[in-house]
Order: sequence, then C-alpha cells, then structure tokens
Amino acid sequence: MFKLLRFYSVVSFFVIFVTAALLISFYRQVTIHWGDHLAETHSLAMAQTVLNSVKPELTAYLGTVPGADRAPNSKTPPASLVSGILRLTQGTEVDAIKIYDQSGQSLFSSRQDLVDSMACVHSAVNGQTFNLMTYRDVFNRFEGTTVEDNLMHTCIPIRDGETGPILGVLETRTDMNHLVEENDKVLFTTMIGAELILAVLYAVLIIVVRHAKNIIESQQKTIEERTALLEVLSKRLLKNEEQKKQKIAIDLHEGLAQTLSAIKFNVESSSAKIKARDKNAQPPESIVPVLQGAIQEVRSIATELRPSSLDELGLLPTIKWYCREFEQLHKDIYVEREIELQETTIPVPLKIVIYRIIESTLKNIAHYSATDRVMLALQRVGDKIHLRISHTSGEKSSATTSHSQDPNSDPQFRFVEMMERATLSGGTFKATRNNDGWIMLHASWAC
Repeated sequence: MFKLLRFYSVVSFFVIFVTAALLISFYRQVTIHWGDHLAETHSLAMAQTVLNSVKPELTAYLGTVPGADRAPNSKTPPASLVSGILRLTQGTEVDAIKIYDQSGQSLFSSRQDLVDSMACVHSAVNGQTFNLMTYRDVFNRFEGTTVEDNLMHTCIPIRDGETGPILGVLETRTDMNHLVEENDKVLFTTMIGAELILAVLYAVLIIVVRHAKNIIESQQKTIEERTALLEVLSKRLLKNEEQKKQKIAIDLHEGLAQTLSAIKFNVESSSAKIKARDKNAQPPESIVPVLQGAIQEVRSIATELRPSSLDELGLLPTIKWYCREFEQLHKDIYVEREIELQETTIPVPLKIVIYRIIESTLKNIAHYSATDRVMLALQRVGDKIHLRISHTSGEKSSATTSHSQDPNSDPQFRFVEMMERATLSGGTFKATRNNDGWIMLHASWAC
C-alpha cells in the first residue's frame, strides 16, 4: 500500500504540473491574441491621427513630382513637415514615423536604426491597411532582443482625398511594451493562482488517498484476522474429522476385528475337538472363510479410515505402501515417486493432509484418466513443503465418465477436493495443463 501511495503521489504531482503548464500555455496564447488585437486597434487609431495632423503638407509634398521623375533634392521633405512629424513622436506612444512614396521607396524616417518593413509597405501601396508586431514577452526574452520587439508596425496609404490615387505610405511604429508588461503581470498572477489552486487540490487528493489507505489497511487487517481465525477453525475441523476416523478405525481394528478373530479361533478349536471325538461328525468349518472375509473387510475399512502405519511408522513409509497397493489394484498405472525430505521435517498435523491429498488424487486419476504413468514428488525447499502430482490428461471412455460432468475440462474443478484440503490446512493449490497434455497439480505449505 505504501508503494501505491508513493506511485499515486508522484503521478498526480506530474499530472498536475503538466496540467498547469498546459493551462498557462493556453492562457498565454489567448492573451497574445487579445493583446495583438488591442494593439492593432490602438495603433491604427494612432496612425490615422498622425496622418490627419500632417496630411495637407504631406499630400502637397508627395504630389509635387511623381515617382522616378523627382529631383534628388526634392526627396527631402520640407523642414516644416519634418518638424511637425517629429513633434508627433515626442511625449506619445508613437516611437517612429516613416514615409514612403508610391513605389515603396523610403523618403523620411524619424529614426535611422529601423529596418524597412517591405511587407507592410507593399500592402499599403496596394491600398490595404497593414499591422505587424514582433511580440516578445517574458517567455521568449532569452532568444535575443531587437529594436523591433513589441513595436506595432502600421502602414496606411496616403491618398489625395477620400478616393484619390495613392501618393505614398505612412508607417507608424507604436511602442507596445506597456501592453506586453500588463499581459505578463496578468499571466503571472493567473499562473500563481492556478498553481495555488492545483497545490491545494493536490494536498486534498493526498489527504483523501491517505484516508483511503488507512481504511483499506484497517479492512485488510480485519480480513487477515478473520482469515487466520477461519484457518484455525478449518484446521480444527480437519483434525476433529481425522480423530473421529481414527477412533472408528481403532474400534474396528481393536474391537470388532479382535472379536471376529476370537470367534474364528474358537470355531477352529471346536472343530478340531469335534473331529477328535467323532470322525464322522460334520465340523462347523464352513463358517471360517466367512469369518476370515469379515475380518479382512473390517481391516480394510479401518485402513481406509486411517492407516495405522501413519501413526506407527510415519508418512513416508505409508506413502510407499499406498503406492504399492495402488499399483497392485491398477496394474496398468505406474507411480513414479520422487521424495526428497526426511520424516522429521514434516509437521505432524500436515502428514494426514498430505496423505489424504495423495490418496484422493490417485483415486481420481485412476477413475477419470486413461494414463499409464503418474509422477509424484514430495520435497522441501527452504521453509516450504511442495507436493507435485502430474499425469497425462487422456480421458477415459464415456462408460466411466458422464458427459455432463466432464471432469477433464477444468483441472481446478476436477481436483476440487485436493484444493479444499490444501487451502483449509493453510496451504496453496494450483492445477495447470501444459501444451504436451500433462495435468500438473501443485500444493505447498509453509512450515
């Protein structure tokens, strides 16, 4: 859960950071667009005001000699016009004024360090008003500044009257640094506000996640406690079941079997005495085979309930004995054993569980699978005991297996008893089928 909280914190911080960057970038584009529009409107009004202030003298000057026929000294505007233009650049937002003739040739500039904006001039010569600004705010100050930064170039055609021919072009360059600075202030204010809001949101998310973490840990602790309790109850249930079976097996083996053996001995003894007294008498020997069969059946039932060798000799000899009995009963199946642990390393409560799993699994294989080889491995690796049973998954004919159950279709369903015993005893169980058609059963327990 700690790793999940750390992962969520890092990812959420990254997402919030990227979101803030995208919001700031979007807002910057909006402010740039809005600033350009406002600057264009303001600069156009300023340029029109400048033109109206000097238009009579300017049209008279441009109309004296047209185009290339102008004398060299006639290219210089009159002193009165120059002084009037220079007055318009003092104490106003107009940074520079330039005048071009109708061919786009520069005739006058209030500043000599400015580069001609030919795209602006050509548009005005063709009768169109043109606006252009190199926008440079705090985000692109590192690209290198020029004298053209944040200057709005506005070119308007100079006409003789409202509909007269175009005599030249008036270009004004208006300083828009104050507008860009205002945009920067608004942008930074918005940025700080957005960062604070996102930081609060991030803190709230972390608090919610921590609260959810505490709830999940509390619920997980409750589940673990209940699981431990269920495991104890399951082990006790299995233990009680085995104790009942053990008691019944002992009663059958030590009680009923001994009684039947005594009856058999008495019958055989009485039969011998009767033969000794009267050779023609019919001894009751016919009852002996019946008693012998009853004794064998009682011992078989007792062994089925709980083999006495499990308590007397241990698990490993009992497994070997059961595998031999299984091979005698099913002569077409060979059980290959691989046991790599000592009797003393197996916990006592786990011995009967392992034996029952092996017993039920081999019976299931004999009943449902058309296999001739079963591999049984029991080993201890580290602090875990592993039981592996594998066999081919060939299905027997429908004479022994009904189609509705189809136990081969799902190994988990087919070996549910093995899974139940392994789980109830505190272990794990897994059943898989590989590409070669082998069913692999694996149960493990922590010691």
